[in-house]
Amino acid sequence: MTATTAAAPATPKLLREAVLVDGFATLPSGVLLAALSGVLAEPFGIPTGALLGAGLFFVAWGAAVLFLGFRPVVNRRAAIAVGIVNMVCAVDGFIVELAGIGELTALGSVLLVVLSVVVFAIGVVQVFAATRGNRA
Repeated sequence: MTATTAAAPATPKLLREAVLVDGFATLPSGVLLAALSGVLAEPFGIPTGALLGAGLFFVAWGAAVLFLGFRPVVNRRAAIAVGIVNMVCAVDGFIVELAGIGELTALGSVLLVVLSVVVFAIGVVQVFAATRGNRA
């Protein structure tokens, strides 16, 4: 008798790239944000503690996303969850800006909107790539 094993499903290139781009952007951004939180607080109009907390979260999140992206097979459900979290965070950014929450400077507002657009787009690509089947 010969044992047969099913081959692990391949990870679509777009899915792996979308997850890795996210991780490679988020982790170093978090390091810089945490390290420079005191310097960036005034130009952005965001309290130092909030920038530090966000930076530390981004470091942990980026590391987790990179771990997912470097797995032999990217878990599609985890990638969908990452994409959804990205889209929710982006919508939160838009709400903060549109509702005038906080005292963002013009630079802080522009940065928040630009980052929200980019993060939302990455989330859409992650969910799309994870749900579109096993096409390369």
